[in-house]
Amino acid sequence: MKILSRFATAFLLALVLLPSVSAQNRREVNVMEYYVNGKDTIYLDEIPPAVIHPKKTMKRREWVKYYKRVHNFSKAYPYALAISHIIKQTDSLFEAEHYTKRQQDKYLSKLKDELLKEFDPLFRKLTLKQGLMMIRLIDRECGLTPYYILKNYMGGAAAGFWQGVAKVFKGNLKQPYDRFGEDKDLEELVGIWQRGEFDDLYWLIFGKPKPEVPIPEKFK
Repeated sequence: MKILSRFATAFLLALVLLPSVSAQNRREVNVMEYYVNGKDTIYLDEIPPAVIHPKKTMKRREWVKYYKRVHNFSKAYPYALAISHIIKQTDSLFEAEHYTKRQQDKYLSKLKDELLKEFDPLFRKLTLKQGLMMIRLIDRECGLTPYYILKNYMGGAAAGFWQGVAKVFKGNLKQPYDRFGEDKDLEELVGIWQRGEFDDLYWLIFGKPKPEVPIPEKFK
């Protein structure tokens, strides 16, 4: 879909500039509470309730929706992980090599061209829902809303334009990823992926292996 490809390209342009974001602009990560008992350190956390939906309690329409979500996730999450990996690698490089602002700009300019060359054709093959899901998952991995990224690096006009486009398709670039609320269904699939169970889930649903998502070799 052409409009999705244009958005994904614009968003990718902004993402390659993420290493220059100062740490305080990223969402804070809560540190787990703990106490020390003798030689033992005991960690405390509140675990949100898990809701399990047995097949017999779900209507056919709900299962169809779930199957579509699983398929779209199989296409979207690998890209979110790849982008997050690129950002973290670039962060580490700048920190380890003590790059100056000029060196960073030069490196990012080259990286931007490589990313667009490699990823833009791939993004063109995503459906609208897969593209919007990818953006939500990038927010999960990077800790920054798409609207903030676009506004900070492409200006308020560009961010406002793409927010309007997202609204048309029932998306919201300003809404942070909410693993316990709006995005809990996605978070459930992330957990399945991280536990190494997603391949089995996909096979159980579709009777075939999950699709291979092409990630350019240089960015793996």
